[in-house]
Amino acid sequence: MGMNSVQKLNRLSPGMSSEEVQAIHENWEGFVPYYVVFNKDPRTLESWYADEEEYQRSQARMAETLKPLLEGPAGGGAAAPAGPNDPDLQRWITGNYYSFSSSAVVSAASERSFVLCADGRFRITGEFSASSADWGAASQGGGTGRWTISGDRGSGTITLTYGNGTTKSVRYQVDSQAEQTMFFDQVKFAYAGVANCG
Repeated sequence: MGMNSVQKLNRLSPGMSSEEVQAIHENWEGFVPYYVVFNKDPRTLESWYADEEEYQRSQARMAETLKPLLEGPAGGGAAAPAGPNDPDLQRWITGNYYSFSSSAVVSAASERSFVLCADGRFRITGEFSASSADWGAASQGGGTGRWTISGDRGSGTITLTYGNGTTKSVRYQVDSQAEQTMFFDQVKFAYAGVANCG
């Protein structure tokens, strides 16, 4: 049946036709999957139930998929970068990268910015929000530090070093040179111009 908010269930009653149930379904909103059981002949509504476990699983999947990319501890940029570095590759990939994703199934969106400065600094910001008629949630994250890179102009690894010394490896892969899109840890970003590193 798709997704539904609990208050709409009061409109269901045994014996309804599949067309009547479908008409109600089209106006349902929410995040909990509901399943309905029809009699075979005549095709009328017999029972319905919510799958709370599937709801919890889908919420966990959504949170994992849409949480701000490259979460890391906040801190200054004083720490020295870790790992090998290719200065030519570093100059090539510098810039401001932007990603936005939303869900067609639920009211949720994620926005991310990843700035790679030519002087070896980086800045990450991310926002996530989700809402329904009954609830809403939002979070923000990000961090700054220094970065190094190894690989080639197709793919490789960027090593982020936060101000407190914590490091994180990020896999990058060019998606489309014509469209200037890049994958960072399997999330697509678009080149959004020269890095603002002032």
